Amino acid sequence: MKVPGPARMRDRGLPGAGVARQRSAITIAALALVLWTTPCTAASPEVPEPDFTAAVDLPSMMSYALAHNPEIQAMEQRRRAAQARPSQEGSLPDPLLNTAYHNESFTGLEQGESDFSWLRLGLEQELPFPGKLALREKIAAREADREGAVYAATVLNVLTRVRLAYNDYALAYRSNEVLSSNKELLQRLSEGAEARYRVGEGLQQDIVRAQVEQSMLLGRLVSLDQERASAAAMLNAALNRQPADPLGPPKPVEKLPLRYTREELERFVKEKSPSLQAASFDIARAQAKLDLARRAYYPDFVVRVDYLNKGSLTPEWEVGAGIRVPLYFWRKQASGVEEATAGVSEARATWQNTSQEVMGRLADLFAQATSAQRLVELYGTGVVPQAEVSLSSATSGYQVGKVDFLMLLNSFTVLNEYQLRYYEELAKFDKAVAQLEELAGVPPVPEATRLPDTRELR
Repeated sequence: MKVPGPARMRDRGLPGAGVARQRSAITIAALALVLWTTPCTAASPEVPEPDFTAAVDLPSMMSYALAHNPEIQAMEQRRRAAQARPSQEGSLPDPLLNTAYHNESFTGLEQGESDFSWLRLGLEQELPFPGKLALREKIAAREADREGAVYAATVLNVLTRVRLAYNDYALAYRSNEVLSSNKELLQRLSEGAEARYRVGEGLQQDIVRAQVEQSMLLGRLVSLDQERASAAAMLNAALNRQPADPLGPPKPVEKLPLRYTREELERFVKEKSPSLQAASFDIARAQAKLDLARRAYYPDFVVRVDYLNKGSLTPEWEVGAGIRVPLYFWRKQASGVEEATAGVSEARATWQNTSQEVMGRLADLFAQATSAQRLVELYGTGVVPQAEVSLSSATSGYQVGKVDFLMLLNSFTVLNEYQLRYYEELAKFDKAVAQLEELAGVPPVPEATRLPDTRELR
């Protein structure tokens, strides 16, 4: 059986200082997600339907998910809805147009006959205290910024889920290939043991051991079929396809070296992480709410103008103004300030908690990635080639009677196990890198040709 040797084993495969800088970072991240390939126009956002029954690859899966994943589409609409809110919050209340008829007696309509009978038309406009509208608009703008960060986080999360599911699918497929090939090798070893037994040079227990090993391989193949079906279902779900829809054989995942040090990833988290960006916008929104609560102590104003039509008599007009007095400030406005103050404290604590969780997760994933990378090198350049040599030597020794079947079977088992572990560590490495990049806000760069029509973030 041919296995990857040392020369043949191919590598496969963070908050900002201020709200303005955070908004810029989110914009750049979102643009990177949609502009890393050939730009698409609003008139042609459709991604060509790939042939899922042929060989599938990760870049096309990511491109398809961007265009068809319903979670991304829902968050895009939610973001657009939030972007339409600030102008509404910053606008004056709608004016009140009213009318009334005043009559002097109950005997008949006396408009035009009496100075005390008229038709009134009035217009009334509420004017919030200066600064209140601007603060309401600011609150809505920070909410829109937060939704933009959540949208960017959703895009990264969906792409990461696609990448993880694809790795699981590819691992199950490659492991199935390895076991199927090794099953044939084991069958040949078993036939050799039977031939030696027939001529009196072997033991019956050798045949039994080979049969047991074959049964164990068959059991693992059954488990791999289930794992492959489960991974395909998860991948189809991220692509908005039916769970049982067929998927072709996966192309190998290209494994690139870990591009960033832990310090660089921590810096990316502080500058680009959508989760921390969203938490930071929550703080800015809560602070604006506190400023608005404090300004609620100031009165609002009402201005009005009225026109009185008296028919044939001289018309009259009237202007007026009013003040909405915060008379119950010790119950209403004071409690509002207390509520908003608690909201600021909550937002800051949430940011700190999010930061700790993200940094802790980053350290864990970085350790997983570096460990998997070392094991891939160890298995690819050391253990597997050495196991190949050991099996070849044991096979030759068994044929001339210098090695018993147990040692030969052990050599086969070691080779089989570490071939599987090699592909497992490849998958672990790429999955860890994918999650690291998601945490750090680093978008993947698939070779997509078209992406969905997304708008620039606020």
